[in-house]
Amino acid sequence: MEKFIDQIIKNLSANGFPEKKVSLPTEKMYEVADSKGLSLNKVLEELREKKMIDSEIGPEKIIFTMKKFENQQDMYAKAQEMMSQMSPEELQKMQDMLQNMSPEQREQMMEQAKKMGMI
Repeated sequence: MEKFIDQIIKNLSANGFPEKKVSLPTEKMYEVADSKGLSLNKVLEELREKKMIDSEIGPEKIIFTMKKFENQQDMYAKAQEMMSQMSPEELQKMQDMLQNMSPEQREQMMEQAKKMGMI
């Protein structure tokens, strides 16, 4: 399932996600998931829970957006939950990445988070 999720995220990113809403064809998504022995509904649930990507299934297309948080407490709780599921190596990589960012890069990251409704 992880490979399929990674492929979906790659396709979304190639089309301007997360700054823009992105849609993918509903029927094709069901066909590809089925060909991999996966339930598309479970894949979309996994995207929502672990990657904070919401989806709205329509007859022609599935529209993907970044999950919006009601408040900062919700956002922090989700971040803590995600971090608790990371391995020590993944946490170290994230920490190293943040420490190596320039102040401009950090500011840009904060701006993107604001645009996505995370802050």
